[in-house]
Amino acid sequence: MRQLRLVVTMLRYRVASLLLPFFLLAPALHQQLQNFRWSYIAGLLALCACYIVATSLNDVFDLEVDRINHPGAKDRPLVTGDATPRQMLLMTMVAAGLALLLAIATGPLGVVVVAASLVLNVAYSVPPLRLCARPLAAPPVLAFAYVALPYGLGLAATGLSPDWLDAMIVACFVVLFAGRMLLKDFRDRNGDAAFGKRTFLLTYGKRTTLITVMTCVVAGDALLIAVLPSNPLLVVAVESYFVAIGIQLFRLWKEDRPDDERVAIALGARMGNAVVLTLLGFLLLQAAGAAAAEQAVFVVALGAMFWFVFAYLIARPREAVTAYRG
Repeated sequence: MRQLRLVVTMLRYRVASLLLPFFLLAPALHQQLQNFRWSYIAGLLALCACYIVATSLNDVFDLEVDRINHPGAKDRPLVTGDATPRQMLLMTMVAAGLALLLAIATGPLGVVVVAASLVLNVAYSVPPLRLCARPLAAPPVLAFAYVALPYGLGLAATGLSPDWLDAMIVACFVVLFAGRMLLKDFRDRNGDAAFGKRTFLLTYGKRTTLITVMTCVVAGDALLIAVLPSNPLLVVAVESYFVAIGIQLFRLWKEDRPDDERVAIALGARMGNAVVLTLLGFLLLQAAGAAAAEQAVFVVALGAMFWFVFAYLIARPREAVTAYRG
């Protein structure tokens, strides 16, 4: 029972939930989500197992940093003393083996994707490579792990091979997520600085970091516009989310207090989530043969909901930070 609780803890569902939309986006883009397939379940479980490997390795090799950045955090069992490094490494090996077994059910592409994910997890956290401490490597590696790998696994579970449209979709969201991953450094900079961890923020400073993030947002938006379904309301909704992201980046530029910086990052991240969720929902409706009026109602209703939550959290900044985990 204790081991199961540890597995659930290391899954960190709030952050792991970011992987699900990209896993579903691949079959949705190819209109393959109408029918249930057991390969979807196998792929999703393999994805969760890979994520457990990633979080466990990162916790083991970043323990001292986490003691400063996340003191007493319940989702850091090594920090709280609820687990030992040996237990975490054992769970890592079991999860890695399970991920590979589950990947077999999704086909050859799935096995390749899972194997790549496991290798990347080791390279990111474990010496001597420790890409997490290399300022130019960490953001694109994390973006690739959060976007390309779940998307590839979703594509494998569908039984399809990637085409140019898949490449464009993955490229735009990898670029966007690279910017998002750069902002993660703001949350962790105290511990990173104390132990000499060379993140992009600590190496190049706040100004260069935010210019790079804004470049990622603009480039990612341009790539996304090129592949969005030609629905005017969808384009307007998605672009409105990018406006909100830009506003929060400007706010982050002006703020000096860490708490205020985290609020701006959290609000911008929520509107980033809105981009992929709105696109995913629209693709599902389109595949189901929904009428143009139904698609319009969905986009307007979802956009209104995201903007309402955005306004609500601006008025209650503490709740925005509490809900944000990555």
